[in-house]
Amino acid sequence: MGSKRKRTPKEAQNDAATAQQPTQKRSKKEESSTPSTTTEPATNGSTATKSKPPKVTLFVDHPTGEDRKREAELYDQLGREDETDRLKAAHAIISSLLSGEGVDERILRRHLEKRLFRGLASGRNASRLGFSLVLTEILGQLFGKEDLANKRYTGLNFEEVKKILVRSTTPFGNLAGQEERNHWFGQLFGVECFVRSGTLFQDGKRWEEILGLLLQLSMKKSWLKTQCGYVIVQAVAQMGKKMAEETLAKLAEEGFAKTPEGVGIWITALDKFPDMKVPSQPWRNPLAASSLAALPAALKDSGREQTSDEKKPKAGNWTAQLHFVWDLILAHFAKAGQKSEAEASEQFEQFWNRVVDEGFFSKNSSDSQKFSGFMIFQKMLESAPSCEFILKTLFSKNLMACLMNQAAKEDRYLHRAAIKGLKALEAAAQQNPTWLPTILKGLFGKHGAYNFDQRTNAKTIDKLLQHTTSDTIKPVLKVLQLKDPSKSGLDLEQYYQALGNHLLRLSSALSEEQYTKESNKRGVAQKAIKVLAELAYSNKAVPEKVRETLRTRATSAFAKLTSRSDAFGDLCDAILSIETEVDPDDELAHTVLPRAFERLKELLDDDKTTKATEGPRQALALLFAVGILQFYNQDPDVMDLFDELEECYEKLVGESDEEEGGISEFLVEVLLAMVARPSALMKQVSRQVFEAFTPLMSAEAIKLLTDPLAADESAKGQQALFSTEDEDMMDAEAGSDDESEIEDDAALDSDVEMANLEDAGSDAGDSDSEEDSEKEGSDEEEDEAEKENQETLDALDMALSEALGTHRLDQDADAESDDGSDMTDSEMLAVDEKLAEIFKHRTKATSKKKENKDAKETVINFKHRVLDLLGIFIKKEAAQANPLVFDAVLPLLNLIRTTTAKPLANKAHEAIQNLSKGIKKARSDNNTTDIDGVQHYEMLEKLHEEVAKDPSHAFTKAVSTCCLTVASLMCNDDDAEDDDMANVFKLYAETQLKWFRGEVKIQASFFSDWLNWCQAHANAAASAVAKKEEK
Repeated sequence: MGSKRKRTPKEAQNDAATAQQPTQKRSKKEESSTPSTTTEPATNGSTATKSKPPKVTLFVDHPTGEDRKREAELYDQLGREDETDRLKAAHAIISSLLSGEGVDERILRRHLEKRLFRGLASGRNASRLGFSLVLTEILGQLFGKEDLANKRYTGLNFEEVKKILVRSTTPFGNLAGQEERNHWFGQLFGVECFVRSGTLFQDGKRWEEILGLLLQLSMKKSWLKTQCGYVIVQAVAQMGKKMAEETLAKLAEEGFAKTPEGVGIWITALDKFPDMKVPSQPWRNPLAASSLAALPAALKDSGREQTSDEKKPKAGNWTAQLHFVWDLILAHFAKAGQKSEAEASEQFEQFWNRVVDEGFFSKNSSDSQKFSGFMIFQKMLESAPSCEFILKTLFSKNLMACLMNQAAKEDRYLHRAAIKGLKALEAAAQQNPTWLPTILKGLFGKHGAYNFDQRTNAKTIDKLLQHTTSDTIKPVLKVLQLKDPSKSGLDLEQYYQALGNHLLRLSSALSEEQYTKESNKRGVAQKAIKVLAELAYSNKAVPEKVRETLRTRATSAFAKLTSRSDAFGDLCDAILSIETEVDPDDELAHTVLPRAFERLKELLDDDKTTKATEGPRQALALLFAVGILQFYNQDPDVMDLFDELEECYEKLVGESDEEEGGISEFLVEVLLAMVARPSALMKQVSRQVFEAFTPLMSAEAIKLLTDPLAADESAKGQQALFSTEDEDMMDAEAGSDDESEIEDDAALDSDVEMANLEDAGSDAGDSDSEEDSEKEGSDEEEDEAEKENQETLDALDMALSEALGTHRLDQDADAESDDGSDMTDSEMLAVDEKLAEIFKHRTKATSKKKENKDAKETVINFKHRVLDLLGIFIKKEAAQANPLVFDAVLPLLNLIRTTTAKPLANKAHEAIQNLSKGIKKARSDNNTTDIDGVQHYEMLEKLHEEVAKDPSHAFTKAVSTCCLTVASLMCNDDDAEDDDMANVFKLYAETQLKWFRGEVKIQASFFSDWLNWCQAHANAAASAVAKKEEK
């Protein structure tokens, strides 16, 4: 035990306070008589060391060496921090003193004086808790039902035991501050032992003596006053009505009533005896309306640690521990709410406004009082789970003003306390989601702010909205949508922008995993996105300036919703619910839009849908829904999109007749046009639609999909992909027209992915992986750019040197001497013209480089989107052994070999790996029955030719994976022909011979992979033969 550190004064006080707080009561005294006997105690103060169970034998009057050792071990164990050790030691000590006939009175007195009461004054570990257990039980047997003080220990009457306590715990001499505190806390614990023993109220004189001792302690040391008050509260809960009346009268006489402790005692007594006689002064009921004027003065200092030693203690140091009186106040109103909620609500509102809001959060309140106010606010949120009338009242004027002010900046003195209050709100909404509308109403109400998050620089509203459920979405939307926007305190544009942000958060708060698991939240996004769509497209009250922003929010919300595979119906319903006015002079709108709505409804008709066509019909319906959305967004290409979708619809409906598979080519063209746009919505929709149509893909469709992968990653490649020749000619004629560039940027920004909207509508996983991969491949590009920049700077230096007739400092040796003559005006004008020409050419060169760089990025991003679609096709169809997956192999290998973007090569290599895994799964499921040996051999020949085109390790690995996949189909199938197997081995042998002769350059790993594959199959075949022979 000597290795344990001594407790600091603060720890000692907190230890006592912990023992006194109503929410953290110590073990009941009954536990001391029924301790656990399964864990053996330690003898050296460590719970990890096992020792023998304590012997239950009576203590002796004159202990020998063994007896002294046993006593020391028991009392040492009684003071340990481990509760099991304390209970076992307490049981052994009580049994050794009182079991059977019990020990002699002289022995019991010795243990009370020298061990137990003195041990209360020790600050070692948990000594007070352990010694209190033993004392409570002994006092209960001495003065309780057993009445051992009269029957056996007549010299240890109540008065005598109390004297022993006082004598053992009263500090004397010149003690250090900590030692003195330990003694006074020991005396307080001893008094509490008397109270908890339940023996004080059989004789009224006993309680009078204990009460006097408690009052002396509270007046002697003010930092004990709170603990003394709580001991009195414990006693009041045990006493009768008459004794309670006498106690309150005594406390009122001593000036104890108008203190936080006195308020708690009055509340406890009145809750137990509502009709009891109470002193008229200072109040009959501290929570009555007539007492509220004086109550704030009594409770204001309940957040302070008192230090004065005067009879009426003054406020002292600031403590972070909330007074126990607030637990009693909360319990009182909760109990009152069960009888009459309306009456309790009215009483609590008066109490909160008068006492807390005006007392703790007024302009004249100190920082410590405001800090206590924040703790009271948290207490009410955490401890009133079934009292919504309490929650409604908490958002009062002064509190909300202080909360927003302190939370706004980190340098505010109470910033952390305010943030804890906001987190308490979030925890309350998470624990009880039905409270969310009430909380939002309080934050947005007359004392809050509609732009609460902006005012506090926090994300409180966003986090609260995540706890919206299907049951609370309607009242939440009602709170968000103000009938009179002017009441928000914002101008009209700011109000609708804030509302749009809130609705976007509601519609995109759930991830796909949460959307699947948490069925009680599925209706949230659907209802929120309908309101957002109505706001963006149908509400005439929305200012035109904000409408475009809201439409961007709606598009982002649709993109997020589309990322959930089972939320397709919600998106279509939301778009069908949009009602907007169409220009009466727009003939196309009056013909195309109704037809699109008609097609959308037909595709969603369950009567016309079969199990086989359900996926394609839903996917095509999704495209029509997106087309309608683009029409509302005034997309210039939407008419062409509707024409293409109409053809797809006709082919889908007539697919069973003549043109089976014809829909796939049209669909691929539509999807390629969609993924070319930097839009999250288009990205998500294209993925979902393509996934539904993968079984219908044809060879022509796969070729259309893979052709863009061969495009040059340059401006030339961009022209080939996007047909930009005309635009380039116009740009060349117009020169560098700033206005046109601005317009182009604005057009692009209207449909870009909204990455800054809390990840709404963006595929976070894919974007993160792409960004990480791009960082890996960026070093080479940076080196090239640096080299180009250096060459450009050197050329500029040369041009300037020729124009000015100067040279760099490092060229002094080669420079000709200057005659020192000045230039004439005409010469200076000529130099100006030369300089202007030089910088003009430099600007053109820089602009051209930027265009080339942008073109390269555009092509690479487009290829990423195409690879996403191709990856979906391979992942789904390879497992079904669809032979069309091999049509993508050579384009993928060509991309790996030719691309300058490492992330693109990695993604293509991943697609090849997925193809191999899918074919392996198809073989295990016996889906590879139709093997065309000729076609596969031709593919294998092409792969062997391909591997010689690039000797890099990554490319060789990719080709080897494809070769082994094809070989597994030709060599490892029950239906495979022997000629197919022979052809495979012959082809590898021929390629290896060419490699041996130096005719081709191939990595050796290509052949080692083949040999390892053969070895694995040979082992498997040998094992199968052995098993067959055993049978």
